[in-house]
Amino acid sequence: MADKILATFRIEPEKWELFKALATSNNSTASAVLLQVVNDCLDNNQIPSTSGNHAGLDKVEVLIDKRIEESLDKVKVLIDEHIEKNLAASLGEVRSQLEESFSEVRSQLEELRGKSKAR
Repeated sequence: MADKILATFRIEPEKWELFKALATSNNSTASAVLLQVVNDCLDNNQIPSTSGNHAGLDKVEVLIDKRIEESLDKVKVLIDEHIEKNLAASLGEVRSQLEESFSEVRSQLEELRGKSKAR
């Protein structure tokens, strides 16, 4: 195994925390992401532009949009499940109330028939 060095750099604490959170949300670590950036630069023999070209931010935006879409899909599924469950329960209650009402109406009808036959 080749020797490795510890590389350090300065960054605002807020940015570092956001970067670590982004890496974690993508099942990685900040160190692993930075190592991948270094490897990508070496593989492509190119350093991403730091002169206002926000290609990296575009990638982050795409990742954020993807995560939002995935989260919304999960929420939609949960809402649909909740609606189905509550709709089934509500329909069951309505059916039970209707059956009860029909039973009462039948009883009243039979009572009225009995009274009319007695006349």
